[in-house]
Amino acid sequence: MAKRKSHPLQNLSLISYIGISMIVPIAGGLYIGRWMDQKFNTQPIFLFASIITGVVVAFINLFKVATKDIEKRKRK
Repeated sequence: MAKRKSHPLQNLSLISYIGISMIVPIAGGLYIGRWMDQKFNTQPIFLFASIITGVVVAFINLFKVATKDIEKRKRK
């Protein structure tokens, strides 16, 4: 069975998608955590909780993208 090579732009697209899907939840957690801490005057509590939540969501996104790509490559 011959291996098919992926197009370089397709690989770049996948890498960009993975990067964005990891950065956005973490940055969103940072922003929301800082906003909630300022609103309720509870300095690092909401910041840490929302950053941890953002990291968990980012890794869930990474897992979903990786498994979807693996399944897609298996079908080819």
